[in-house]
Amino acid sequence: MAEICVPKEPGGLDEAESPLWEEREIFQGQRSSEKDPGLSRSSRSLPEWLTRAPLHLILILISLGLFMLMLITLIQVAVLQSDLEEIVHQLTRMNATLTGLCRHCPWNWDFFQGSCYIFSKIQSTWKASVSACEDMRAQLVVINNAEEQKFLISWDIRKDKSTWIGLSDEHNEGSWKWVDNTPLNISFWKKGEPNNQGDEDCAELSGNGWNDNNCNGELFWICEKPSALCPGL
Repeated sequence: MAEICVPKEPGGLDEAESPLWEEREIFQGQRSSEKDPGLSRSSRSLPEWLTRAPLHLILILISLGLFMLMLITLIQVAVLQSDLEEIVHQLTRMNATLTGLCRHCPWNWDFFQGSCYIFSKIQSTWKASVSACEDMRAQLVVINNAEEQKFLISWDIRKDKSTWIGLSDEHNEGSWKWVDNTPLNISFWKKGEPNNQGDEDCAELSGNGWNDNNCNGELFWICEKPSALCPGL
């Protein structure tokens, strides 16, 4: 009996040939991958890019947050500086007001060269005058220079009255010392004084100069103490 040939349909495959085609397709796919390695790498790197994207976003947000924090801090510093300048301005005005109201010396005392002076209204012995000044936290006047001598001479309240000054030689005749135990470095004795007539161991301001007098005599006296410091001085 003659064999009958049945023509194959275009594109048709026998079942026996199907595995060969599958192996061929797998082999061709592997070769394509080897020929185009960039495609394989890009497909593998895609997940890494996706994992890095959130980190970049977090860094950007942190940077923005730090920038805003710095901006807010700068604004607060500017506000505080403005407030501080206003406080300094107010304190300066208050200081000027206090300086204008400040008195270097207590009432009834006169100011000169950093010291306060008061002239007594009564007369006393030299030692009693020393004690009276100490009771006022002062001392019987110590004359340190020519300017102070001129001030006391021309002091209106004195009216040329003789007054005790804080100078004596009662502990050592001829060795004159001030009540603060400083030695006599500059003097304004009248001509012929001191002469120690009648046991004169205490000094007085008489007219335009000094004279030694008996310490038990009663004269007016002058107290002196340091002046007070005013605010801002």
